Formats: sequence, structure tokens, C-alpha cells
Amino acid sequence: MVNRNRNIQKIIRLTAEEDKFIRKKVEQSPFNNFQNFARIMLITGEVKMVDYSELKKLNGQINRVGNNINQIAKLAHYFDEISNEDIQEIKQNVNYMKELVEAALKENKREERKNWQNGLYETLPGAQDETFKSTE
Repeated sequence: MVNRNRNIQKIIRLTAEEDKFIRKKVEQSPFNNFQNFARIMLITGEVKMVDYSELKKLNGQINRVGNNINQIAKLAHYFDEISNEDIQEIKQNVNYMKELVEAALKENKREERKNWQNGLYETLPGAQDETFKSTE
């Protein structure tokens, strides 16, 4: 059995609409699960949301560029106009851009969680002890 610091469980009942609403809020938050979201929300009364829509939009655009490159590569192969090395280099560059955007999203969310956790430590009495440390 896992040794956990948080061993008290609270159970709530929700309607399907409430569950859907809360799931959407958790997805929009910097937290990766309901437990962390609910704990911070109940203790501090708020969870600040960060807008990642521009990074997500950029990621979608990069995906579309990758799809376009694949279509161009098929035509170029058909007409024997481009080498495999050139196609691979272009694909590697697109993949590199995707990885950069995904890494930026992950890092921003990680920083948000850490900042929330640090803010939580500062506001709660006794927060310097092990009681409120994240289990992530």
C-alpha cells in the first residue's frame, strides 16, 4: 500500500451537468486532476486560469503545416521533384516546432501549479511543515 500524506477522503455527489462543468474547469486549470483542483479551490477559494488558447492554436497550425508537407511530399515523389532527405529535413523541422510548443505548454502548466502550491504554503497556518506539500 502507498504511504500517503493525505489519507482523509471526501466524497461528493454531482449531477451529470455539474460533473461536465467541473471537468471542463479542471481541464482549463493548471492542475492535472480533480483532486488538486478541488483541494486548492476549497482551501483558497479560487483557482486562477491561464489562457493557453494561443499556444494551442499555434500547435494546431503546426499540425496543419505538417499535413500540407505530407501532401506536397506525395506529389513531389510522384513527379520525382524532391529528394527523400529534403522531405525528412522538412518533417524534422515541423516536428521540432511541435515539440517546442508542447514543451512550452507543459512548462507553463508546471510553473502555474508550482506557483499555486507556493502561494498556498504562504497563506495557510502551519504550511511550512509537510502537511500541505503536493503529492504530484
